[in-house]
Amino acid sequence: MNDAKQVSIVPHILFGMFILELIFLMVKKVSLALYSPFDLFEKLFPIIAIGLLVAVIKPRLNYKWWAALMLYLGYLMYGIAISLANQKGIKIILVQLYHELKFFPMVMLFAVARCDEIWTKRTIKMIKPLILLCILLIFFQAGAPGAYDAVFSSGGHFEPGHLGGRLVPRFVGWFWHPGQSALFFTIAAVLISVEYHKGNLRFGNSLVFLCIVFVFCAIQRLELMLLFMALMALKVQRAFNIDYRFILAVIVFAFFTWLISYLSWDKDNVWYVLENFESPRVIFLVEAVFVLFESNFWGGGWGTIGSHAAADVANVYEYNAMKDLWWVKLGQYFYDTYWPHVIGETGVPGYFLLLLSMTFMVCALERPEASLLLFLLLLTSALSSNAQSLYHLTIFGWFITLFESDPYGWRHSKSQAANHY
Repeated sequence: MNDAKQVSIVPHILFGMFILELIFLMVKKVSLALYSPFDLFEKLFPIIAIGLLVAVIKPRLNYKWWAALMLYLGYLMYGIAISLANQKGIKIILVQLYHELKFFPMVMLFAVARCDEIWTKRTIKMIKPLILLCILLIFFQAGAPGAYDAVFSSGGHFEPGHLGGRLVPRFVGWFWHPGQSALFFTIAAVLISVEYHKGNLRFGNSLVFLCIVFVFCAIQRLELMLLFMALMALKVQRAFNIDYRFILAVIVFAFFTWLISYLSWDKDNVWYVLENFESPRVIFLVEAVFVLFESNFWGGGWGTIGSHAAADVANVYEYNAMKDLWWVKLGQYFYDTYWPHVIGETGVPGYFLLLLSMTFMVCALERPEASLLLFLLLLTSALSSNAQSLYHLTIFGWFITLFESDPYGWRHSKSQAANHY
């Protein structure tokens, strides 16, 4: 891929999207009604991404990016074809097509865009006051929970977390949801650690420590595991100066292949999962697998189960067996799921077209640190809808841009750090 810097307005637009997402979080904490127009504006991000990719950015794609692009287009075409075969309406197809066009264009935009080193410095400068604000807000929440809840009445962080057999409050600082806080500081820790070891940042260890504290305060066990996994990967990279992109891609493919194989091999496995893991996410996953069986593994088409179109257009949850689930009654049909709609609606063909596309994307990124961030995002999609969340796509995407724009690259980071110290 062409490493030439883009002298254009693109970095300003991408950084603006990044900052807006952080501002939107505070607006959402204060008032959901006030957040509504911001939510509508955010929906333009995929359209902006496609426009920039088509009209402005002209990178030379390596064969891995071409493979990822062709496989993703194949996934979209199959989704349309299987939906038409199942007599889905055009509105359902168009609505779901918009949502399917979030992931690849957003990630590809941030991956192929390039910016100067000054943008990394600006991002670090933005992270530092955000850390201070989070500390102040956490003290506010801990010291005056009643006042905190009154000020941030629409915050999505009221469910306590489980810690040592006890229920304890989650502290999210600036953020609206614990998952948003934990993942932001996970990837911030990666950037801070890299910049510190390159000699571009002071007090890096202290900042990384604070990031770890924030992940602990959010009480997000998966994100905490991913944080330590990421920091360990960086440590191994510095010690042996290895390129682990291919390893990450293999892990992604192997994990999600095992998941679909286990669930579709025997219905008894599905019942075992349902009986032993009580969760709305699991119920959605199991229902999607049942749709997979009923469709002879071809998929039921968009608007059947787990997708935005299923909830917003087809209103399937008013009629199917899930209508009495408390999660559905609250209107939270799909906000914590991603793969169930892929499994149930596009079947085994769509599942592997998408999975292979994601696998090639992990390899296609030029810096191991960027691949590591995409790897983390894909792993979280197993238990969330992060791969369709514009917040997560923008936040992860901007940090991927910073790593991909590194003029020195990972092979020189070790020698640079040695010279600095």
